[in-house]
This record gives sequence, C-alpha cells and structure tokens, in this order.
Amino acid sequence: PAAAAAPPAAAAAADAGGIGALGDALRAKGNATSGLKTVTKDMQTWRADYKGGDKPAPVAKPKVAPRAKVIKTKGTKQCEFKRQGMRWCVEAQTADDGVVEVAVTDTKHSVNVYGCFEATINITGKCKSVSVDACEKVKILLDTSISAIELVNCKRMQIQIRETAPTVSIDKTDGCLVYLSRECLDCQFVCAKSSEMNVSWPDEAGDFQEICIPEQFQHKLILDGDTPAISAGVSDLYAH
Repeated sequence: PAAAAAPPAAAAAADAGGIGALGDALRAKGNATSGLKTVTKDMQTWRADYKGGDKPAPVAKPKVAPRAKVIKTKGTKQCEFKRQGMRWCVEAQTADDGVVEVAVTDTKHSVNVYGCFEATINITGKCKSVSVDACEKVKILLDTSISAIELVNCKRMQIQIRETAPTVSIDKTDGCLVYLSRECLDCQFVCAKSSEMNVSWPDEAGDFQEICIPEQFQHKLILDGDTPAISAGVSDLYAH
C-alpha cells in the first residue's frame, strides 16, 4: 500500500513544477504579449457600422410646439375720451399697440387705465387724477397729477412721474416701481395689502437711488391713556 501511494505523490509534484514553470515563462519580459497581434482601427469591426453610407441616419428629435403667448387683457379695447365723467378710458392695451399716447388738455380730465397687459402708456399734460386697475406689466409715464395716482389689483407695474403728484396709492398690488422726479420728492405713499414695492429718485448728482417700501410692521398695545390705542412702527427688518 505504501508503495502504491508513491506514484500519485510524484505526479502531484510534477504538476506543481509544470504550473510553476508556466508562470515563470509568462512573467518573463516580452513573453506575455509577444504573441499578440496589434489591432489597428481598420481592423475594428464595430467601426464598419459608421463608415460612409452605412452610417445610420440621426433620429430627429420631436419638435415641441411653442406655447402660445397669453394676453391677459380685460375690458373693451379702447383709448378715447368720454365726456360723460370727463375722463380718458384706456382699456385692454398691449405691447402690440406701441406707446399709447394720452394728451390731456384740461385739468378737469382724469385718466382711467383698465385691463392692460405689457403696455406702455404716456400721459402728457396736467390731469386731475390717474386710476390704474387690473393691469399687469404695464409702464405708465405721466407729467402731473393734481390728486392721487391710484393702483389697485395690479402686478409688476412701473410708474414714472416726470413732474409732480401729491400721493401714490397702492392697493392689492404685487410688484410696483415708482420713479420720482426731483420736483416730486415730497410725494406721499399710501399702501395696503401690497408687496414688492420700490421707490426710485434722482440724487443731487442725477444718479437714481432706490429703496423699498416696508411690507412688515410691528404693533404694540397702549393702555396708559384714557382711550386704548395701538402703535405702529416699521419692522426691524428694514432698520439697515
């Protein structure tokens, strides 16, 4: 039995020696890759699909139809003077109408702007008042208003006062920039339920400065007098 076990052990030793010799041969410099061929670009079969007329046609991307521009106007399109009420009615004007000219010739005339979208309205002369309702992205330029300029239910508006106006009233409006002239720096602002309001004016050097109108206030109950009262002050957010 011992003699019969010897041949397998000798065979295992011989196999181990053969594997080790093969590993030594492969690790020898140049032997591992010396038998491999260099594959050039013209021998790479995957490139044949992209040569000459065999190149697949590019797949056109589906075209997305542009969204139609939404014109947010209200009322009946007009810009005319109404003797009944002694007022100019400017309604449903858009950017396609260019600069809408309103020439006021009497101080008893007022100007009502309603339902305009992305329009530019130029009011020349001295008018009694200016009222702007339900407009969006509208620019209004005016010379002089004897009484208040009123904005209500508007969005992203611009008002430029070239001469004077005593008061600008902003109610239920989101986004309003008011440009004042040097003669209109004492203009008063009355605001309610509005946001993103700013005032711009020229300094002595002619450069325009800008400041926001506060939207947040702080109040305190006052009970040390005969009649209860409540204080109102601008929030500390606007202290700087």
